[in-house]
Amino acid sequence: MFLLLKEKLASAIADAAGVSLEEAERSIEMPKGQFGDVASSICFSLAKREKKSPVELARNIAGKIRLTNWVEYAKAEGPYVNFLLSPAYYNELVSEVNGKKSEFGKGKKKKGRTIIEFPSVNPNKPWHIGHLRNAILGDSVARVLEFSGENVERTDYIDDLGLQVAQSFWGYLTMGKKPAGKLDLWLGEEYVEASKRFEADEKVQGEVRALLKEMEKGESKNAKACRKLVEDCVAAQYETAFKFSIYHDVLIFESDIVKTIFAEGLAMLKKNGAIVHETEGKNKGCWVPKMTSPEFASIEAPDKILIRSDGTATFTGKDVIFQLWMFGFLKDDFGYAKFMHQPNAHDCHMSSPEGKPHDFGKASRVVNVIGMEQAYPQKVIREILSNMGYKKEAESSVHLAYEHVGLADAKFSGRQGTWIGYTADELYLEGMKRAEVKIKPEINGAERGAIATAIASAGIRFAFVKTTPEKKIVFNWDIALSLEGDSAPYVIYAHARAHKIFAKAGEGKAAPLQLEQAEKELLKKVMVFDYVVAEAARQMRPHLVAEYCLDLATLYNKFYNVCPVIALEDEKTKANRLAINFAALTVMKNALNLLGIEALETM
Repeated sequence: MFLLLKEKLASAIADAAGVSLEEAERSIEMPKGQFGDVASSICFSLAKREKKSPVELARNIAGKIRLTNWVEYAKAEGPYVNFLLSPAYYNELVSEVNGKKSEFGKGKKKKGRTIIEFPSVNPNKPWHIGHLRNAILGDSVARVLEFSGENVERTDYIDDLGLQVAQSFWGYLTMGKKPAGKLDLWLGEEYVEASKRFEADEKVQGEVRALLKEMEKGESKNAKACRKLVEDCVAAQYETAFKFSIYHDVLIFESDIVKTIFAEGLAMLKKNGAIVHETEGKNKGCWVPKMTSPEFASIEAPDKILIRSDGTATFTGKDVIFQLWMFGFLKDDFGYAKFMHQPNAHDCHMSSPEGKPHDFGKASRVVNVIGMEQAYPQKVIREILSNMGYKKEAESSVHLAYEHVGLADAKFSGRQGTWIGYTADELYLEGMKRAEVKIKPEINGAERGAIATAIASAGIRFAFVKTTPEKKIVFNWDIALSLEGDSAPYVIYAHARAHKIFAKAGEGKAAPLQLEQAEKELLKKVMVFDYVVAEAARQMRPHLVAEYCLDLATLYNKFYNVCPVIALEDEKTKANRLAINFAALTVMKNALNLLGIEALETM
């Protein structure tokens, strides 16, 4: 509702100041302190143009503002024009929130489709906490974009033709051990041993590379057995994903890219002149794109090989062609089969040679959630699209980069097995143990277990998403599960408090009454939820929602402590406070849902 308020205030400011609506809207902000509920800084830019005092301009503009029933008064405070919101506005705000409930804050439906590709973990190991950051970031961005009105498709690229997978499959066939326990963990441990043998033995290297060629052809019994093993490993990885409420729409297997769309994509790159065949130098015999834009000028040897001299494609080569498919530029398409039914009641599909057509791909924007170290290959992909004439699609190719995450003194490598003891599953189990001791002792049995699992997932998700993607994270349990602030349990506890009041006395009824300061401050934070969602979606920064959750919980706790509700004798004030309580409860739940966190009703 803040977005609508901004529109109304911008119109009044534009008329009074003689500026455009756009300039007036950009000037609107939330002031700190007691200088008003909403403020405009329009006089700063106006003073520069008109060579006048911003203080004098503010007095003149404030006097010309035509008030709506949402504004009690407009007043100049130094160079600012401040607005005090009326009881009528707060009444409408509370009624709007409590009427729309889970729909409050949602954006209007937008055209087009955004594909978010994440987390693309090699299908021969369990997720460790580094993979988990990718998955939580991708899932949170998807939730925020979807809530803001976008059509979102969650895609997972499955690299089933990589050397790592070939080594794991070789170990599966030759090392004489049968799978035991959770398959992704078993495969990961086997991969550590297989990788050591590969590095030390030329005979093993030859056998692995021969297997890889079989896998690339995709016709032999071994190739089909490897595909089945990979699918089973991904299914095991998704058991982990579901613990954190992470879901997908479609999995695209690299082997299907090679068999289905690769030839068409490569022909398009050659025909378009996006790549050239090198006839001399270190890249002789290879197909490479020429990186000529200014951002590559400072890079020594910026050209990146897409097709090696032996005709095989590099990962970037396959990725470029996959990007062309995601934007709908290729006529060839995959068949799709059901991969699994997920706990969110939606089916996840996968590319399959035996599958049927489905409406996937054809995006207007593609977001690749990949570590910061992949910045250069991502730039290469955008440059190739631009050189092909797809400048709009190049600009709509987003690298959502993130830094690493870890525990103190812990680094992770699949080959070396340093992830062992630090898998996402183990993090989750540790979280359950630690969360369980924070639950009220009177809660027992299955309910206690359900709350512990929800808090474990919430604590981990929030700890990962509250930090901007560009910053490294060192995970700390004491902070992640703290009830004192800066954590999911802190927000969930505030939600549980609000729900307890609602459960006892209902959602009340809003009325245009004079409000206490704590009520106003809480409602002003409720008011800006739609704006926070819009900004988080525009910037693809879900940490803005996490910060909002913390602020909202803090202001709710202040309201809870200084504004009695249940014990009030004045029925009209009590009904209004119940309505304010329910509005805060509703928005806390909506905001937590955007972060994939269950809003518990008790703790």
